Amino acid sequence: MKPNQEFKQRLKETGIPDDMILQYQNYLDSGNRQGQKRLLCRFRRIQNDTLKRDREKLACLDYIIAKVEKTEDLLESK
Repeated sequence: MKPNQEFKQRLKETGIPDDMILQYQNYLDSGNRQGQKRLLCRFRRIQNDTLKRDREKLACLDYIIAKVEKTEDLLESK
């Protein structure tokens, strides 16, 4: 696999959409390192926001599970 193809594959593995990979390639071809960095940082922020929302959802589920377990314990102790 050529280095350029390998790099594109690695970008795909991160979940970057094809249109952003194409834009990245345009920045790469034109030597626009600032554009490359901005694009990668923007996608990282998107991923970080998604991760944060998913963590919040997990925290809600943990809370509900704890409530159910507490209710079970109360019922079993009677």
